[in-house]
Amino acid sequence: MIIEWDPARPRRKTTEYLKESMENGAIIAYPTDTFYGLGCDLFNIKAIKKLYTMRGLDEKRPLSLIFKDLKDISNYAILTDFAFQVLKSTLPGGYTFILKAKRIIPRLLMTSKKEVGVRMPDHPVPLALVRLLERPIINTTAKTPGQEAMSDPRLIERAFKDNIAYVIDGGIIKGEPSTVVSLVDDKVNVLREGKGVLTHLLRG
Repeated sequence: MIIEWDPARPRRKTTEYLKESMENGAIIAYPTDTFYGLGCDLFNIKAIKKLYTMRGLDEKRPLSLIFKDLKDISNYAILTDFAFQVLKSTLPGGYTFILKAKRIIPRLLMTSKKEVGVRMPDHPVPLALVRLLERPIINTTAKTPGQEAMSDPRLIERAFKDNIAYVIDGGIIKGEPSTVVSLVDDKVNVLREGKGVLTHLLRG
């Protein structure tokens, strides 16, 4: 089901439905500053496993998380002074930062090195969803196995059918992937170049 939801002017019934369905393990699709994302509650392991199956992903491949602010990130990942300054200067934006995870993160979402990918998109919808749920949400690109990321909410609805509760309509998004940067051990290690600008991160 495709729905309209503007965080700046949210309709009460729609907002209540969003919150309740996410709390009950729904998988949703939503616009971000890169592509449409698929996500669910951080702590609903059944929903997370279903999400892996839908995407055709190996469960050894960790998924990133969306946070509403830096304080929220610090509750789930280790933010050194160095990492804090980098995130403060770049977020919200088209980046995924790899940090050491805290024990509150489900093991399924960590790498073998106990690291986790964190995102704070420059888009009001995913940030508002995190505030609504009152905890981070899982994030992965809306695409089917072997296919390109989908830019049209109607194609997403058609592709995933009853596997997702709803698609929040953000129009057509011709995006590009986030820039993935590891900040582990206070070193900038670019793992993938994407939307996020690297110039200031690599300076010096």
